[in-house]
Amino acid sequence: MLPFMDNVFLDSSWFKAIIDNKDEFFDKASLILDKFEKDKTDLVTSNFIVDETFTLVRVKCSLEKCVELREFLKELGNKLHIERVRVADEKLAWDWFWKDWSRLSFTDCTCFAVMERLGLTRVATFDDHFERAGFEIVSAKNE
Repeated sequence: MLPFMDNVFLDSSWFKAIIDNKDEFFDKASLILDKFEKDKTDLVTSNFIVDETFTLVRVKCSLEKCVELREFLKELGNKLHIERVRVADEKLAWDWFWKDWSRLSFTDCTCFAVMERLGLTRVATFDDHFERAGFEIVSAKNE
């Protein structure tokens, strides 16, 4: 899917950091968002990441922060495409899941599969598993 190639995938760790001003990565996430807005970067995430993020924010923060997250997603509007994880993505995710990496979530594995399918190489995350999987983690400096 060529239209997605220059887009950036958003991971749950980035979403949580941008919503939670007490998160250790809040400042970095904010700088990255500013860069995305300045560069008019189109963004992609998956329905699994949206699910994981709402759960993470509810458990680590509050229901009120979940409302903020929902509003933030609305504000992103057409700049954010939420890609549904397909059956073929889930099958490919198992190949990633069985790698001998500590604390690799199945959701991360589905992200790798979706990113590969869409031809995405860059990701906004604070999870180093993406870099180990061969993807470029964006920052305010290199984006």
